[in-house]
Formats: sequence, C-alpha cells, structure tokens
Amino acid sequence: MDHHIVVAVREFVDAEVRPLAAALEHADTYPHALVARMRELGLFGALVPAAYGGLGLGVTTYARVIEELCRGWMSLAGVINSHTMAALIVLNHGTDAQRQRFLPRFARGEARGGLALTEPHAGTDVQAIRTVAVRRGDDYVVTGTKMFITNGREGNTLALLALTDPRAEPRHRGMSCFIVEKGHPGFRVAKSVAKLGYKGVDTAELVFDECVVPAANLVGGVEGRGFKHVMGGLEAGRINIAARAVGVAQAAFDDALALLGRGGEDPPPVVADMATRLAAARALTYWAADMKDHGERCDLEAGMAKLFASEAAQEIAVEALRLHGNAGVRAELNVERYYRDTPLMIIGEGTNEIQRTIIARNLVDRYGERLGALTSRERMPADQKQIVLAVRQFVDKQVIPAVGELDAAGAHPDGLVAALAELGILGAGVDPTWGGLGLEARTWAMVVEELARGSAVLATIAAGHLAAAHAISIFGTVEQRERLLGPMTRGEMIAAVAFDGVRAAPAGDDWILDGAIALVEHGGHATRFLVAAAETGCFLVDREARGVHAGAPLATLGLRGLDSCALRFAGCRVASRDLLGGAAGRGASQAAATLAFARLGAAATALGVAQASFEAALRYSQQRTTFGKPIAQHQAVQLLLADMATRITAARLLVDAAAGRDGDDVPLAMAKVYASETAYQVALDAMRVHGGYGYTSEFPVERYYRDAAGLASSPTANQAERRDLARRVAARGRL
Repeated sequence: MDHHIVVAVREFVDAEVRPLAAALEHADTYPHALVARMRELGLFGALVPAAYGGLGLGVTTYARVIEELCRGWMSLAGVINSHTMAALIVLNHGTDAQRQRFLPRFARGEARGGLALTEPHAGTDVQAIRTVAVRRGDDYVVTGTKMFITNGREGNTLALLALTDPRAEPRHRGMSCFIVEKGHPGFRVAKSVAKLGYKGVDTAELVFDECVVPAANLVGGVEGRGFKHVMGGLEAGRINIAARAVGVAQAAFDDALALLGRGGEDPPPVVADMATRLAAARALTYWAADMKDHGERCDLEAGMAKLFASEAAQEIAVEALRLHGNAGVRAELNVERYYRDTPLMIIGEGTNEIQRTIIARNLVDRYGERLGALTSRERMPADQKQIVLAVRQFVDKQVIPAVGELDAAGAHPDGLVAALAELGILGAGVDPTWGGLGLEARTWAMVVEELARGSAVLATIAAGHLAAAHAISIFGTVEQRERLLGPMTRGEMIAAVAFDGVRAAPAGDDWILDGAIALVEHGGHATRFLVAAAETGCFLVDREARGVHAGAPLATLGLRGLDSCALRFAGCRVASRDLLGGAAGRGASQAAATLAFARLGAAATALGVAQASFEAALRYSQQRTTFGKPIAQHQAVQLLLADMATRITAARLLVDAAAGRDGDDVPLAMAKVYASETAYQVALDAMRVHGGYGYTSEFPVERYYRDAAGLASSPTANQAERRDLARRVAARGRL
C-alpha cells in the first residue's frame, strides 16, 4: 500500500499541478502557489527527522514522492531536490548547534536550500573549483562564482563548497562546506540562466565578492571535510535524478498510451520496449533507494540508477514524440516538454559519460576480478543463500573447467546433469514432500542464473526439467506426483517440455496423439516429455512409447550439446493416467503456466550468460595492457563496462520482479525479452573488450555470443512477446 504522503502528492499533482504546469512552464514563471502547497504538504522536510519538524521519510518513499511530482512537472522536483541535499548535509555533517538552528527552518520551508558546487569551469569535476574562503577572525571571506545553481534566486540558504586550503594535496582535502545565507554582504545573484527546458524553477549564476560568512556556518566546524560532505549528498541527489527521470518517463508513456487508445488499433511493439525500460528504471531507482535506507554503501548503485533511468527517460520521451507525429512538436501538447526536460537528467548530478567512468572504477575497486552478482544478496534468508552459494561453488569447480571441451565437441553434459541430481537441483522447485528442495521462484531463478554463468546448456536442461516438474507439482494428481516427482528429483527421469503442434483424440480410456514439433530443447536426451495438446491437456509421454519419434540432434549456432531435435507423434497411445491432472479440458491453463515457468527459466539463463560475459570482460580488461596500462583504465572500455553492468543489474531486477508475481504476464514478458537481449548485447560488448581474442575459441566470449542467439526465440520469440506485451500494457493503461 502506498505511503499516505505519496497518495497526497499524487492527488496534488492530478488536481493542481497538471492543469497549471504547461502555462507556467511556457511562461517560465516561478510557481509560487504550487511551492506554497508543497510547503503545506511538508515536502521541504521530507528527509528531515521528525525531531526537527520534518516528515522523516525513508529515501524510497522520498523517491516515490519525487516521481509523482515529476509526473506532473519536473521543475517542482528541482525546487525540492537542491533544498533537500542542503538539509542532508547539515543533518549528516553539521554540529548539534547547526542542526538545531537550520533543520527546523529547512523543514518548514522558511530556509529554502540550494547546493552551490558547479562553477563556470568546474562541473562534474568538483575538485576543479576555484572559489576560496579565507578565515578572518570569527568569519570567513568567500570569493568566487557559482554557476547553474538551482534555487539560486528564490532560495536563501545555500550549502557552498569552497577552498580553505588551496595548496592541499590532493585538492579535496583543502575543501570546506559552508551554509551561506542571503543577506551575507558580498553575495549577489548575477543572472538567471535561460534553458532548453526545466523552466519555471530558477537557475542562476551567483557571485561571491568577499562575501562574509560567520565561522559558525562552517559545516561540522572543521575545515577540509567539505568534499566528503557534498559527495554524500550527491548520492541522494543521484537517486533523486533517477526518480525524476522515472516520473517524466511515466508521464510521456501515459500520454503515448492515451494517444494510442484513441486510435482503436493494436499498439506498436515499441510500446513494449517503452514499458520495459520504464519498469527497469523504476526498479533500479527503488533498489538504490532501498540500499540507502538500509545504510548500505550505494554509490555504485545510485550511479547505475541515475545512468539507466535518465537514458530510459530520454528514449521514452523521444518515442512518445515520434508516436504523436507532427502534433508532437506543438506547444499545446506536453510531449514536447518531456523532450526538452529529459536531457537535463543525462547531464545533472554528473554527466552520464563521467558517471560511466565512475561506475567502471567502482566496479574494479569493489569487485576486482571476484566473480558474483552485482546485486546484493546480503538480506537473503540464510538457507537460500547457502543453496545459491553451493551452486556457485559447483559451477566454479566442476562446470567451468569442463564446459569448453564439451562445447567444442558438441557433447551432452551427462556427468554434470548427474551431479545436478546429486545436489538436489533437479528438484529445486519441488515440495520436500516429494523429495525436492521446495525453493520459491526467486531463489530457483538465482540457481538457474548461476548454472548459466557456467553453462547455458546445463541451465537450459535444468530449466526445462524444472518447468515440467513444476507443472506436475501444481496440476498433477497425487498418483502422478508420487510416481514421477521422486525419480525426477533424483535424475532417474529427465524431462523436457514440448509446446504446440500436437492433437489429442480420445480412444476408449486412452488418448491418441498426432502431430509434430519442429524443435524440442533437450529432446535428444530427455526420457519423458511434457506435451501440450491444444485444449485437451498436457500429457506425460515416455520417450520409448510407441508412436514417439525423436529426430537426430539438430546442429545449432549455440547451445551445443543440448541435443535439441524435432519430435513427431504418429498414433501415439497414451494412458489416461498420463493426462496431467487426470481430466481433459485444462490444456490451455496447464500449458500457459508451464510456458510461464519455462520463460522465467529462459530469462534467468540469459541473465547468467550476460553475467559470465561481463565477468570475462572485467577480468580481461585488468589483465590486458595497451599503451602501458590496463585497458580497464581506458575510457572507451570503462564506458562499455559501466553499460554492461548497469544493463545486467536492470535485467536481474526485472527477473526478480517476474519471479515474485504469480499470474502476472506483464513483468514476465519484460524480464524474458530484456534479459535475453541483454545477454546478446553484453556478450557482444565483451567481445569488443577482448578484441581479436574474443573472436577465437581460446576464450569463452565467442561461446557466450553464440549461446545468446537462441535465447531471444526460446521458448517464445521476442517479437511475439513484444506484440503481446504492448497489447497488455495498453489495455492496462498504466504501469
């Protein structure tokens, strides 16, 4: 359930902001009345603790508030963001006296905050600032110019970064943060800055001409700590930018859906891509905010959220404009405003190009060559974490050393499948009553991802087998569960799923199956098939049954050794006890549920392939040197690594969301499409990092690239997924 303040802000936006935003924005008029209403709602004290008169919200709730504001008009969030960052600097780093003096005023909106960092020659590189503060008795005298300062004209209480020791090395050790208030002599607003978008909120150039600031306004009371103070604030600021981007993207997406809804035709597949990017951006933003709320280090995560969400907002705004055609550029429609507003998020709180280099450096510093998922699993239940770690160790010790040779020979991994059975993985999702591990879907998906990190073939075998076991667990009769699930969890029976192309006709107490399926994954080795027969039901068919004809293994680009084959049924007689659930007429629901499980398995497999590709690229980039330094230190490579890691994290969050939403096909389609395409893109980028070696079989990257190709079409084709997702999203009306 939404926090009451989120509901209140949503109602405020719908009733008061959206009707006025266009006129105020085009006139570039400061929204005094709307700002006053935000003060009444308490938004100026959003992150200020209740002890100082604030709302004391968590960062996640604050991000949702910002998203709602930006769904109405992004400029309103600018009024709040700089103010909140100034308040956080005082809250987290100020003296007790400074907290008592400033925080209640910040919370009431009497002190209107801003952040004075950027200078005409120093943007993202904060350490290049030249503004100086010289101590004179009980005061500091500040001299310098600050540029692009939000709330510079309307605000009155700014957190300013200045050099108190210009000779310090490194330079950041000579920087201090001050609270500078309007009225201090020597402080003036030089000019307001005209902008492409982000209008209505004031952006100004500020001049400090021997501005006298009391020494009591030195944040924390100690010189040389200012850089750390403002960098801590920027972490929250980047989450804010990400939330802004999500809000604007949502508004653009809503307008596009409203337009398409008037046309009466099926929405184009690009709507599915817009919806998926929006969902991923929201997931990344809330993920970073949640880590902040739990006190975990999240500089890398906040940077990823800011990078992904801002790029997604830009793409969604552009697509919304295109969908509107010529009308999109007319000032009377909001989509042209979204198009003008979104570039700010790509630039603000550090340009995305610089953000990528920071992300890449953080990846190396935090992870080095250590393998592992980039999303924290620290809060997983201990038993689930133990299972995932056990699979990781199995992959590292047994799968990775063997998979290259198996792939080269196109050999089936019999020994590894047997080892999976010994670990209990073949019964991962089966209830312990029937001999399984009873893992819930999220943990099961992590297990499949870990397997795919070592071998996409092994993960595909396991995913198909587990999909069949899941269907039996959910729909099977007690007799079917007792007869089949034990042997399946022990690996005595290996199952594959076969969809479409088969008809069933009654024959007394039995059924006759006829038809053909062009490709069944692992069909060459499966001992039992779960066959979906139109509306009749799903059948459990023994490989050796009369009338079952499995073709020779098909040569494929990737997934060598999976031994996929064509499967034909010609008068195949199946006993009624092998009709899943024991009754006809349930085929559609059984097939849909089984296919959903298989799609989740495919998404998790794709995620593992992407993770393996990224790890290979990260490792190689630190080992390979050019021009006298590791290629990980070259900017072009850093940009690739950052995008790879960010895409993988977005895909992982989508897969996690899909695993946690039973019966909702929208997040599942998003996860399947995005993860499979991420596997391809990351594998290709890993090949770029490896250069010529990535094209050779000496390194595993070319295998990842080959394996990724099939994931976009199995068990469903991504183009069909997109069309269906676009229809579902349009019918739903809003994410």
